[in-house]
Amino acid sequence: MSQLRPKNSNSPVWNDLLKVRDIYMKNRVMVIGDGEKTDFWRDAWCGSTPLRSIFPDMFDICNEQKIKVAEVARRGWRLTFRRWLDEHKQYQLRKLYDLLSPFSVCRGKDTPKWLNGKTGTFSVKSVYESLCSREPEKQMKFIWQAKIPLKIKIFMWLIYNNAILTKDNLVKRNWVGDERCSFCYEPKSISYLLFECTMSKYVWSLVAIVVGALCHSSSIDQFWSWIKLHLPGGGKYYMPGLAAICWSLWMARNGVCFENKIVRSPTEIICSTSSLLSYWAGLQEEGDRELLEKGAEILKNTALHFHPQDGRGDVDRMLLQQG
Repeated sequence: MSQLRPKNSNSPVWNDLLKVRDIYMKNRVMVIGDGEKTDFWRDAWCGSTPLRSIFPDMFDICNEQKIKVAEVARRGWRLTFRRWLDEHKQYQLRKLYDLLSPFSVCRGKDTPKWLNGKTGTFSVKSVYESLCSREPEKQMKFIWQAKIPLKIKIFMWLIYNNAILTKDNLVKRNWVGDERCSFCYEPKSISYLLFECTMSKYVWSLVAIVVGALCHSSSIDQFWSWIKLHLPGGGKYYMPGLAAICWSLWMARNGVCFENKIVRSPTEIICSTSSLLSYWAGLQEEGDRELLEKGAEILKNTALHFHPQDGRGDVDRMLLQQG
């Protein structure tokens, strides 16, 4: 049930129920008993965030992507991977095992706990209260108050409303064409283009290095908790940074789709992001301008450090295939 997705062929009622399911899943954790009913990677049981979101790189190369907590426990909390782990992934694996070390299974059954309910039990009333407390316009104020160009604000607002014209949205309007992602040729959505495809994951991995994170953000919702954790006190720069990355990925995708351009390296997208941030620095208050310019320069230099633009495109392509 947790892996079902809305489809055009589904009834509108069923698709609406799946939306409620997503709200429930984001606010549900599993209290472990015997571990037989809990998905090791996709359910939140080891804290309030699924391990797949905390360690996306490890999940991508794990041989056991569909495994229950009980089975991992029987293996002594050990996992296997289809690829050799470099130093960075070895460090991530140690962090994962450190996180698992306090846990054990018992004879009781796994039980769900609803975080938005006072008693921990799911109810329609608690969902309604949760949705009403969000105040959508209040949530959008971080877009409208950001010191970025108006067209970029509108673009980000469209992203939050799942309304930019990615191929999946064009299909809903009876467009006939290739639905696959322009970068990795998988049939995906807005979230996939901006966070999950091979190119975007690599871009976010470079951003993670800059902010000192062990993993990268895997969705626009997760971005906010991720960036607050790794760049505390930098609230003025969160939206310009997010918008610059999303706009650069979007424009690169459009160049591939409509102008037959070739993106040879993620460095091109990072340099575009850096240029946008440097340009938008002029819109900031004087005290904030230098810090944004400095951040843009650090971002560009980090990308060029890993992938200097000296014609070594084969290295970039090899690393993209591994990412």
